[in-house]
Amino acid sequence: MGEKANAFAAGGCGCLTVFAVIAGLALLVGGRAHINIGGAVLLFVCGGLVGLLVLWIYKKGKRDRSGP
Repeated sequence: MGEKANAFAAGGCGCLTVFAVIAGLALLVGGRAHINIGGAVLLFVCGGLVGLLVLWIYKKGKRDRSGP
């Protein structure tokens, strides 16, 4: 897999993991949490886009640091 695919997958999985942690905390304090497949896919895609954005910013900073 390429660098962009890895960033997308890491961002998507990271977003789903954060949701699972927050949902677990909500369950521990007596609340409820649920997600359907559409919500999980949308959450993964949003996290993937954030991962790509972070990669783009990182690469831009790396290019700027190397200078002319």
